[in-house]
Amino acid sequence: MSDSAESKPTLQSIQETARILRLAVRLVWRSSPRLFVAFIMLMLLQALLVPLQLALTRLVIDRAAFDLGLLQNLDSAAAQLPLLVWIGLTAAVLALGQLIQPFSSTFQGLAADRLTGYVTEQIIRAANRLQGLARFEDPDFADDLQRARKRSTRGALDLTIYVGRSAIELFTAGSLAVVLFALHPLVPFLLILATLPQMKRQWEYSERTISHLYIQTPESRRLEYSREVLLTPDAAKDVHLYGMGPFFRRRYDSIFASTTESLNRMRKPLAFKVALAAILATVASSAVYVYVAWMILQGERTVGDLALYGGAATVLQVNLIALGTEIGLLPLVLGFLPSLFRTLDAPPDLPQRGASFDKTAASSDGPVPAETGKAAHSIRLQSIAFENVSFTYPGSTDQVLRDLSFAMAPDECVALVGRNGAGKTTIVKLLLRLYDPTSGRILLNGVDLRDYDLNELRRRMGVIFQDFVRYELTAGENIGMGQLDFRQDAARLSSAAERAGAAELVNRLPDGLDTQLGREFGGRELSDGEWQKLALSRAYLRDAQLLVLDEPTASLDVQTEYEIYTRFHELTRDRITLLISHRFSTVRMADRILYLADGRIREAGSHAELIDHNGEYARLYRLQAAQFLDQGQADTTP
Repeated sequence: MSDSAESKPTLQSIQETARILRLAVRLVWRSSPRLFVAFIMLMLLQALLVPLQLALTRLVIDRAAFDLGLLQNLDSAAAQLPLLVWIGLTAAVLALGQLIQPFSSTFQGLAADRLTGYVTEQIIRAANRLQGLARFEDPDFADDLQRARKRSTRGALDLTIYVGRSAIELFTAGSLAVVLFALHPLVPFLLILATLPQMKRQWEYSERTISHLYIQTPESRRLEYSREVLLTPDAAKDVHLYGMGPFFRRRYDSIFASTTESLNRMRKPLAFKVALAAILATVASSAVYVYVAWMILQGERTVGDLALYGGAATVLQVNLIALGTEIGLLPLVLGFLPSLFRTLDAPPDLPQRGASFDKTAASSDGPVPAETGKAAHSIRLQSIAFENVSFTYPGSTDQVLRDLSFAMAPDECVALVGRNGAGKTTIVKLLLRLYDPTSGRILLNGVDLRDYDLNELRRRMGVIFQDFVRYELTAGENIGMGQLDFRQDAARLSSAAERAGAAELVNRLPDGLDTQLGREFGGRELSDGEWQKLALSRAYLRDAQLLVLDEPTASLDVQTEYEIYTRFHELTRDRITLLISHRFSTVRMADRILYLADGRIREAGSHAELIDHNGEYARLYRLQAAQFLDQGQADTTP
């Protein structure tokens, strides 16, 4: 019972290793099949040259000894050719080995580059297949992604090389064992037995080291975060202003010291054991030299045999130790490659039911035309409704939204207000289907969002988040990210900038839309408000039927904000607009305001209706208005 119980995990481990090896070879083959074959062939040729060099060296020595009168009898092989010919053949084989080495290294480097590019592309593709945010916020997936990016990029090639080298070293060791068998049948077996402890210790050293590094991946991510805070420009202002440099340096040093200290504590005794085992292997190979020298003195062997058998014993042990090293390195890639394959094979995080937007829309109750292709953008969104929607973030037990229900119609601007953490941005994420509701459903034209093709659905949405991205690209490309089809259309880009209040900004730039932005590539740096204008331009470029603005004017000055909102109704005509803002002067122009608290809608109505209701919205509005009034009075006080 116990034996079978122990053998099952071993069998599973062997099967898993074989599966990983198949996947690794497949990756290498797909990335560069010709380079892969060339590299393996060169490795095999190098392995065959080793025993050939030893045999030729023996023939050279014996022939030289015979020609000098130091050897009375010459075996038939050495007698076939003159000494100079044997020397020439030996030199040719040595030269061939030297010639092959740079080609082998070059092919290995080229294959590594091809594989790195191929695997990186596959990781990017796998990440792009994830349409939501849940996976990226999952610590386990983040660890897998970190391992895939940092350690597994060329792991498939390493695994293939290690296994290939191991096979070739095993082949070479076998041929050398046959040579030593001719010396005495026990010699190769005794050498192998003497080398096994070192192979075992080498395996143990590598396996435990890699296991330790694998476990430390979360700490490695914390280490990298502390380093990035100190080295990236985004945090530079806070780091210098608040003197956070010493704190993060100490944090980095502390994590680095704790991880390396625990690793070194484990490595030192293992290294000592490896050294002790190496002594035994060295004594065994030295004994072969002594044995052959003794036989030469007895007249049973020639001087060339010392080179042949002594060299064979040394090279056999070198190959066996290298074999142990290669096998010992397998945990490095076997430990981290599964993270790569889990990343590449990650299933979709947002299941889709397969219906296209046009077909689904056409089947709904509303009179929506079933247009396809470019004309699909003309399909009107007639309604959006949240029905009893509740939501809890993955890995959390706190319910952010509770049984939420409301609807939005075309030409309507709905504003969400509430304290931080009330669920406003979560509603936006659900509407954009970055998550699916925990319960309830979201309907578009009467059809569940999950019934639409996700890419087609999002093409009808224009969004600007408060934490918008600042692309280190040209001004035109920054706007063009909103609709890639139009990124070269200067007229559309300029129109979007005009509607977002960014036209004057673009005109001031040295090269207009072609001006490189951001300091990272030596471009023009913008203020927060100017960056936000470009982000607004992105949203308007898409000409989407659903416009979501999450704090759209948070970084804009009062004058610019006023200019944007005086045109707001015109800009949102024929659209459904969802607006989030902490400025009540902004949300008061919305057709309907939803006040959220504790994940529920506590109040709903127009600004005037909510003021008349005299609830929490009215209290907060008056509080903010009084604050601005006090500031205005202070500004006019002499």
